[in-house]
Amino acid sequence: MSGMPIRLWMFALLLPFLGAMQTGADEPRRFKILTSIAPIYSWVVNIAGDRADVQNLLPPNVGPHDFQFRPRDLRKIREADLIVLNGLGLEDWFTRAIAADDTGAKRRVLELASAIPTNEYIRELPLLSVTSDDGAGSADDGHDHSHAGEANPHLWLDPVYARAAVSNILTALQRADPANAPAYATNAAAYQLRLLKLEEELRQGIAVLPRREIVTFHDAFPYFCRRFGLRLVGVIEEVPGASPSPRYLADLSRAIRENQVAALFVEPNVEIKLANQLARDLKVGVAILDTLEAARLDGASYEVGVRSNLRALQQSLK
Repeated sequence: MSGMPIRLWMFALLLPFLGAMQTGADEPRRFKILTSIAPIYSWVVNIAGDRADVQNLLPPNVGPHDFQFRPRDLRKIREADLIVLNGLGLEDWFTRAIAADDTGAKRRVLELASAIPTNEYIRELPLLSVTSDDGAGSADDGHDHSHAGEANPHLWLDPVYARAAVSNILTALQRADPANAPAYATNAAAYQLRLLKLEEELRQGIAVLPRREIVTFHDAFPYFCRRFGLRLVGVIEEVPGASPSPRYLADLSRAIRENQVAALFVEPNVEIKLANQLARDLKVGVAILDTLEAARLDGASYEVGVRSNLRALQQSLK
């Protein structure tokens, strides 16, 4: 430091920091994507790679029926360059917030279900012809869980729909962020191969099962069952979040016996006392089929969850 004026020495000391600040200022703003549920997040992350920032509105391990929209979440909507939703009423709290926003969020929304022909949808109608006169079948928990007569929103549980969704996400990303279009295409092609492998594993694994009749906790798996040849005999909760009536349970029990159902499939993080009681009474097993709505937020979670469901089916329907 001898012989160097003190001001020059201080400038030399600050020069690296000034350069770093200048570099950060010159860096282009990264493309921002906001997703609604964990499966969609997983798909988008695999396509975006390191070329975009992907954020999910729901925290990890929180499903769309449990989520309470907060005013601070509106900032995430406004900052997103692209918003990717499932649609079919699954994210009503999300779509209401977008509709109320005056910054043009509606122009930046990709609703995946809108690209699927309406004749492919499965209507959420009761699987059993049960008429309840005891007031059961309604729940006041702050959400409208009943989709009776509406299209079933659980498209993501069918890997064929997942591949279609990936194609639609890729197209939207390439249009919205053309500078990174080649990278998105490369990432999507690699991910499509993984999803195709996943679909083939499901087909081969389910095709050899000696039993095909299942009962699920609520009506989340009709697309999955239709795709892979499983027979959905009934659901434990006709209206999610509402206790089924005694008459409904009696009809469901009869259907389980008549169809020789081997197992009742419940979901993670739900009360299974009723399912366990039914299983004991009917001498059938209990296993978990995950709807994946509240899975981990990472690129592998969709494939991990689907394979876990396959193992549950293989163990319970053998």
